[in-house]
Amino acid sequence: MHARVISLARIKPADERAWRRLAARAIEPNPFYEPDFLLPACRRLRHGRQAGLVAVEEAGSFHAVLPVPWAALPGVPLPVVTSWRHLYGYLGTPLLAPEQPDKAARCLLSALRRRAVWPRAMVLELVGEDGPAAAALHDAAVRLGLAIQVHAPAERAVFRADEGSGDALPASIRRERRAKARQWRRLCAEGGDPAVVDRSQDMAAAAEFLRVEASGWKGRAGTALASRPQDAAFYREVAERFRASGRLRLYALEQGGATLAMQTSIRADHAVFDWKAAYDERFAGFGPGAQLQLRVLELERGRGAGWIDSCADPSDGHQSRLVPGRRSIATLAIGPGGAAGHLVLPLAIAVVELSGKLRGLSLRTLRYRLEGSTGTLRHRLAARLLRRGTETRLPRRDRDGGAARGEEQRTCT
Repeated sequence: MHARVISLARIKPADERAWRRLAARAIEPNPFYEPDFLLPACRRLRHGRQAGLVAVEEAGSFHAVLPVPWAALPGVPLPVVTSWRHLYGYLGTPLLAPEQPDKAARCLLSALRRRAVWPRAMVLELVGEDGPAAAALHDAAVRLGLAIQVHAPAERAVFRADEGSGDALPASIRRERRAKARQWRRLCAEGGDPAVVDRSQDMAAAAEFLRVEASGWKGRAGTALASRPQDAAFYREVAERFRASGRLRLYALEQGGATLAMQTSIRADHAVFDWKAAYDERFAGFGPGAQLQLRVLELERGRGAGWIDSCADPSDGHQSRLVPGRRSIATLAIGPGGAAGHLVLPLAIAVVELSGKLRGLSLRTLRYRLEGSTGTLRHRLAARLLRRGTETRLPRRDRDGGAARGEEQRTCT
């Protein structure tokens, strides 16, 4: 096996095909590192043109891939190499082939180290620490004589289909449904029975999701996808690519022609990753986001999903109450063994964290935030005009601004 670095902006069709074949058979799924997610991110998102792909290959087949920042590519050596991250990717586990994953992991780590100068440290963020890919990375580090440290491990909510008894859902989900039952009855009384609609193949659903998300607190904060044209274009392209392969899951909770909530997920092998969610704040008193998620969990279980990653921040109390399973997500720092590693690895982590903070102070980032603020004003005006044209009968406390900002902060933003 050997490794090479590929520019995502200039990837060749043969390399993309090999990458797709690896993603389809990887020992651990990660849709955020698949071509249909990373290539739109490269083209559309901030710093995307600065991303490359370290690929381990043998006889024309890829055995491992990991995206890296442009600064980690040949000709620009750095003391610390890290995986490439952006706002909308919620997992950083490398893709590893089932054939000789330990060997592929060793080749990957060796290639990353060659891209750096002393102390040749590597920092991989948002890795699924309790999965087979992390086990292969740990084994590879030991065999190469490297030190590996697990930094800031956190428990993320995961729903596993085998939880519960027989066809029954887990007790935590049944309990949450009972807690939301009164809200559901009130909602039915207001406008009839709501319906969960699968809009995965609806070409207009992506635009509807962007509208719903921008109409709420994310739009006001400037963090909605539609707050920046390039981010909205990224979402639309990702949705279209996964729709074409039949792996997009885009559900809506609808009532009387109104969209109350929407949820965008991606299917990868036997897993489903809940990517983005939004709800109409005019209906916040009925908990539409939670109502939709409860029913989607049951739908996806019936469609054969083995487990569902909430992609939620570990501090999200709603997800912790709702979903009983957990998976460990952590940062892996890998570097020289012995006493040097004890000194170098904490410094490497500090360097990566500091670089993230410095990027937040850059002129480019300030301009990016300004674009979000401008987009927020634009979408706030559009939402106000829409409300005037389509007034919905709601309890007075909801009409008068009683929407709870924290009702459904389901995914990291």
